[in-house]
Amino acid sequence: MTVLETPRIYFKGQITWDPITTNNYDSNYEEGIGQTILPGVADRVKVFREQAIEQVATGGNWNPDGTHRATFFETAVCGFDLGTGTETNDPFVTAAANFVGMLVDLEPFGAYSSQLFFDAMRFGVDGGYRIFAPRTWRITDRYINFARNSANTMIAGVASVIWQTSFAKTDGLRIDAFDSRALHALAAAIEPDDVLGLTVRFNAYRTIYYDNPDLTNGSPAAREAAKALIAKLKDGGFQPNPARSLLVGVIGLWRKGEPPHEPGDRALIQQANSPVASAQIRLDQSTMTLDLSNSVPEVDKNLTKMDLGPLTVVAVGPVGPVAQATTTLGTFDYSQYDRASYEASAGIVTVPLAAGTAQAAAAGNIALQDAKHNVLLAELPLRAIPATPNLYLDEGERVTATFQVYDRGRPATSSVSFGLSQITASGGAVDNTVQAKTDANGFFELPLVGMSAGITAYVPWFTAPENPGPNGGLNTQINTYMYVRMRPADTPIAELPATWENVYVNVLANWNALAPCMDNWLRLDDPAQVKAYAALLKLLTNPANFEHFRFMPVTRDMSAGERALLLKFLDAPDDGTAAKPVMPQTRSFTELSRAMRRGGIT
Repeated sequence: MTVLETPRIYFKGQITWDPITTNNYDSNYEEGIGQTILPGVADRVKVFREQAIEQVATGGNWNPDGTHRATFFETAVCGFDLGTGTETNDPFVTAAANFVGMLVDLEPFGAYSSQLFFDAMRFGVDGGYRIFAPRTWRITDRYINFARNSANTMIAGVASVIWQTSFAKTDGLRIDAFDSRALHALAAAIEPDDVLGLTVRFNAYRTIYYDNPDLTNGSPAAREAAKALIAKLKDGGFQPNPARSLLVGVIGLWRKGEPPHEPGDRALIQQANSPVASAQIRLDQSTMTLDLSNSVPEVDKNLTKMDLGPLTVVAVGPVGPVAQATTTLGTFDYSQYDRASYEASAGIVTVPLAAGTAQAAAAGNIALQDAKHNVLLAELPLRAIPATPNLYLDEGERVTATFQVYDRGRPATSSVSFGLSQITASGGAVDNTVQAKTDANGFFELPLVGMSAGITAYVPWFTAPENPGPNGGLNTQINTYMYVRMRPADTPIAELPATWENVYVNVLANWNALAPCMDNWLRLDDPAQVKAYAALLKLLTNPANFEHFRFMPVTRDMSAGERALLLKFLDAPDDGTAAKPVMPQTRSFTELSRAMRRGGIT
C-alpha cells in the first residue's frame, strides 16, 4: 500500500522553516480566541513589536519577523525502485524538487498540529521530465519523534517528523515521462481505477537555528546569536530568521481506502525503553517493506545512525488458549539502515519474506527485534485515522467529522468498538471519554458544533494492554488524533460602524502587531493602502480560498465577525481617513532600460 509498494521515487535535500514564533507564547497570544495580547498603552502595536524583539533573548522567540514560508532548497530526486531495489540510472534522477508552503499550527503553543498550506508541488521542470501535482490536501505532520538526534539539542533540533499529502489524478496531476523508465512506470501504475493518484511522504530532521549546527539551548554561542538577531531587528528592515532541516522523501501510489495525509500501513509502535521510534510496514507474498524514515536515531553531529546490529522482523500469533507462536519473517543488518542507505532510499528498507511465512505474517502481529530478542517495535493492529486531522469551525457551524478504522493496514470490514477521548489543547489531560462504535465498514461519524472559542483534540484508542488510552497525555508515537479549532462569532464586532478606527482596532491591529513581515507587502496600519488593495484583500480573506497558499491571515484564526467588519469597510465609501495613495511617476521602458545600464534608476 502507498509509498511502500513499487514503483516509488526518492528525493532528498533541505527545507527552511520561517514561521512567526511570537504567537507560540501565552504571554503574547490567546490561542483559544486567536487574539494577540496587546499592551494597554497608546502605541500598543509598536510596543508589542518591541516586546517581541526582546523575547528573542529572554523567551526564545527566535523569529518575530517570520513569513511562515516553508521552502525546499537543494532538494532533488536521488533514486527510484521499480521492484528490484534502489536504482539511480535514469534521466529523472537529479531533477529538482520544488515546493513552497505556509507552515501553520492550528494550536501554536505546541507541536502536534503543524500543517503546510500550498498550491502545488513540482518535481522536474516545465517542458521536461516532470511530476506536476496541484494540491488536493494540505500537508500534515505526524509521528513527531522527540528523541531523534540527541547531539542536536537547540530548540526542536532533537526532533524529526513525518509529513504527508496525496494528489488525486482527477485534480490535474500530470506525469511527463519522455524516456524516463521511472516516470513511465509511475504513470502506468496510477492508471488502474483503484489508484487515486500519488502520495508524497517526507521526513524532516536535523533542524538547525541561526544557521549554526553547533548551537545548544542556553549556550554562550546561542546567546550571542540571539543578541546579533536582536541588533538586526532593532536596526529595522526585514529580518527573518528561518530554521532549516534535512529531509528525505518518497513519491508513491495512493490507493482507494488509504488515508491521504498520514501513513495508513501496518503500524509498528515504539516500545518502552526502545531507542527506535514507530514505523510502518507492508508485506506481500515475497517481500516486506519497512518505512524507518522517522525511526532510527542519529548519535552524533555527523548524522551517524545508531548501530543496533542485525534486526529481525517476526510475527506473533496465538496457537492455543494461552500459547503464542513466533515466526521469523526476515532479518536485515546495519548496512541497510545506516546513513548512506537512509539517504539513498528515504529510510525505506525492503527485506525478502522468509519462505512459507506469508500466512503467519498476514494473521499475526508484527514485531521488530534486536539480536538479543528485545522487542523494539510491536504492531498495533487497529488504528482509527481521522479524515480531517486539523479541523477549523466557526461558532455555530455544524459538521460531521469521520474516522476510518484500519485493521493491519486495511480498512476494517466489520463493526469495531473503541474509546474516544477529548483532550486539552496541550495534549496533556483527558477532559472526557466516550465509547464509540463504527459501522460495518469501519467508519465512525462524530457530530460537532462550533462553540464560542477554544481548541481541543480527539484521540481514538482500542482497549488493549499495549494501548490503554491517552490517560498520560497524547503520545505521538502511539496515538492517532484530530485537532479542532473553534473560532468565536464576534457578532458585536460585525455590527460596528465600518470606520477605519473600528476596523483597525478590532481587526487589523491584531495581525499588524503579530506579523511585522506584512510591512513589506501591505501596511495594515495605512487606510490608504488597505483601501487601495480592497479587491485583493477580499479575495485573500474569502473562506472559499482557505486552503490556498496566500490566504489571509496566514494563521487562519480570523473570526466571522472580524471578517464581516473588514468587508464592510472595504466596500464602504471613503470616510475621509483613507487619503489616496501617491503613485510613482511612470517612465518609458526605454528610459528605464538605459538608466539601469548607466548605473541605476533614480
